[in-house]
Amino acid sequence: MKIIKIIFINILFLILLLGIFELILFFYYSNKEPNEKYHIGKIPYINLLTPDRFRPPVGVNYNKRPIIILGCSFAFGQYLNENQTLGYKLANYSHRPVYNYAVCGKGIQNALFILQNKLYDTSIKDPEFIIYVMMSDHIRRLYTNVCMGDFVGYPDYRIDKNGNIKLYRDYFPVYRQFYTFYYFNNLFYKYILRKNYKRHNLYINAYFEEMNKEIKKQFPNIKFVILIYGDKNNFGLDLSKLEKDGFIILQTDEISGVNLLQRKYQLSETDTHPTEEAWDIIIPALVNRLCL
Repeated sequence: MKIIKIIFINILFLILLLGIFELILFFYYSNKEPNEKYHIGKIPYINLLTPDRFRPPVGVNYNKRPIIILGCSFAFGQYLNENQTLGYKLANYSHRPVYNYAVCGKGIQNALFILQNKLYDTSIKDPEFIIYVMMSDHIRRLYTNVCMGDFVGYPDYRIDKNGNIKLYRDYFPVYRQFYTFYYFNNLFYKYILRKNYKRHNLYINAYFEEMNKEIKKQFPNIKFVILIYGDKNNFGLDLSKLEKDGFIILQTDEISGVNLLQRKYQLSETDTHPTEEAWDIIIPALVNRLCL
């Protein structure tokens, strides 16, 4: 009985400490990011990925076969004007319609969710390419939220015994909406999972295979391109199986001959988002490589 009391008291003490820690983090980040706040409750992802979250289509009057873009804020063009973004420049340089379904702060899970739920324009006429723009943090986003104040994480997928990716739940659960969960989950990734390249590649390959199956249900002749922003060797990626399966794997530094992770191609010292100048280098090389 005494042991049970000791355990019970220690559990209460731990809950108290976590509560204090949660309050400290809450006030710290509320002052730092005043627009961030709790969203306590189940958040359906389908309500978050609405059309107003996407860039408008560009070049819809062009007669060539269209291009679909997926990805995060890099592909979306966070902090850039519309005419400075990947989608806008790609449409004008290639003379093709471009439909950009990249979402800021998101990753591979959300791209698959968009395709599975047909949140794109299904009336697009015979697109030739779907391009997923991948950057290194998409690996971390397989396991934890994008940032401390992001309470709209990622659809929860799991891999079955056959290596296929399956949707586990389509809402963001309450327990993940606390700063303490994010804090310790991120520490777990940083110190335990970060170098587990075998696990990362298992998930990444499964996601892309499923995305490819999904988009080809709607557009059977489409080609899937994975555009890696930066050097894939720094990510620990092994996409050789995807290449054998017909994916086109391109790296920005390889096709452009320029290291685009240099400071002059980033928005600021602390913000690695691509500048307009970065896309001005990438797009001609991309168009040339894909023969657009």
